[in-house]
Amino acid sequence: MNKIIVIGASMLFLAGCGTSASIDMDTSIAINQTQTTEAPLKLIVDGETVLPSLPPFFSGDKVYVPAKVLMEYYSSEQRWDSATKTLTISDGSSSYVLKPGNEYMQGDEYQNTLGGPAILRNGNLYIPADALSSLSGAEVKLNASQTEISITSGDVSTTVRTPNEPLAIATENDQVKLYTALKNGDTYEGFVVEVNGNKHTFNWEAPRLLGYTPEIHYADIDQDGQEEVVVILWLGTGTGMSMQELHVIKPNQWKEMNIPSADEAVSALVTSKIFNEKGDALIQIQVKGSTPSMVTMRYPDRGEDDNLGEEAGIGAVTYYMVEEGRLKAETNVYIGFLESIGTLTFDYKTGKTGMEPESIRFEPHEEYASYVVGKQL
Repeated sequence: MNKIIVIGASMLFLAGCGTSASIDMDTSIAINQTQTTEAPLKLIVDGETVLPSLPPFFSGDKVYVPAKVLMEYYSSEQRWDSATKTLTISDGSSSYVLKPGNEYMQGDEYQNTLGGPAILRNGNLYIPADALSSLSGAEVKLNASQTEISITSGDVSTTVRTPNEPLAIATENDQVKLYTALKNGDTYEGFVVEVNGNKHTFNWEAPRLLGYTPEIHYADIDQDGQEEVVVILWLGTGTGMSMQELHVIKPNQWKEMNIPSADEAVSALVTSKIFNEKGDALIQIQVKGSTPSMVTMRYPDRGEDDNLGEEAGIGAVTYYMVEEGRLKAETNVYIGFLESIGTLTFDYKTGKTGMEPESIRFEPHEEYASYVVGKQL
């Protein structure tokens, strides 16, 4: 099959993909080019059968799919003009036009090749499946028996369907699952939480980061006799930074609990001071609460470093976890420009106004342990 090259730098909902992709099949399931009868193909999008009245078909050595699949797969509108025999695809701000016989899709400023002519069949317009791959970044597969065309989301695709496969499954209960409601380029826009077959959509957003998958847990973290759903999303990683976002839901009401973030929770109970003592930077970290403590660190030859500031920062690196039914968190303490010197760890417990930190502990990083000159408990 021919591979399609996208012409132009931007497309309405198809933006961002500059690579082409053919239908994924090995030589053992190559299309029979001499096939003259129409195969009873089904169209599967993100695990669900769609447009059953508009089945894909073979035309020579190419597989054609209905252009209406774009409405199933992308946030777009389509308008058919019977007088001019043209189909306009629009996202509200930009539009592209498809016309039977043309081997391209005409945009406001660019043409995007299809790798074969658009075909009008039984009043509906069809495009080569190869074009769907190259235009969207989606993965298109023909099964071994040549009875199904399966389309799954690619890295730059926008899908308005809930994928068949969850992003995450709770280790505590495999009937608790997390799906994405909308994948828009490099962003998750909305999530679907499933508990024992019941689903609810939440409008959280998070970036799609390779290797950093969202987590979902199921545990009675507030000790009220009923499990809560704990969702942990990645917000970003980088030099000196790594951030997660926490959501806790009461599934019987689909109500999200108001739980302070780790840095917000500890900021009210942790104070710090940095000052110059004989050329060294003296750093004091004081923890209040049920288990008060104070750690003093002497950082040699940094007393006159104005970049250190007068107090330490909290929260450039934050992680959440669920262990043995407890919601735990850790967030870092840093000086200067995100120079992390240690970690604050704690469990969440039920307090007077909701969940709050219990027994905050500060531990310096191993490379800073030798700077500790005093501890008070």
